[in-house]
Amino acid sequence: MDESQSPAITAMLEQGQLTELDDSSLDSFISGEGLSVLLFTGGPRRVREAHDVAVALREVLRGYPGIVQAGVFEPDQESSYHDRFRILTPPSLVFIAAGKTLEVLPGVRDWIDYERAFGRYLGTPQQEATA
Repeated sequence: MDESQSPAITAMLEQGQLTELDDSSLDSFISGEGLSVLLFTGGPRRVREAHDVAVALREVLRGYPGIVQAGVFEPDQESSYHDRFRILTPPSLVFIAAGKTLEVLPGVRDWIDYERAFGRYLGTPQQEATA
């Protein structure tokens, strides 16, 4: 594991819960049907905070199996997308549907904030997530 990466992010990538994105894959990833969520980590200097957000993302995704696709950029590439997705404070989650940014959830938040954000776009979880 890369020490500049959160163990939760590494595990999510290995288990297919998170897709690594780059210039060639981003637009097709976010233009598909359903909800896409982008995780902006803030790079190596923000590993602890990114880990906390990744753990929350992983847990909320359990409530919506197969409904949401989540992606993350290589830390050295993500800053080039900050303006496009209105990232002011990484780590952040960006909610996107049909290529349109719906919401940016910046920083580490309370569990209820993550549940409410997903609920706004997906309704009640199919399975109970754990905090």
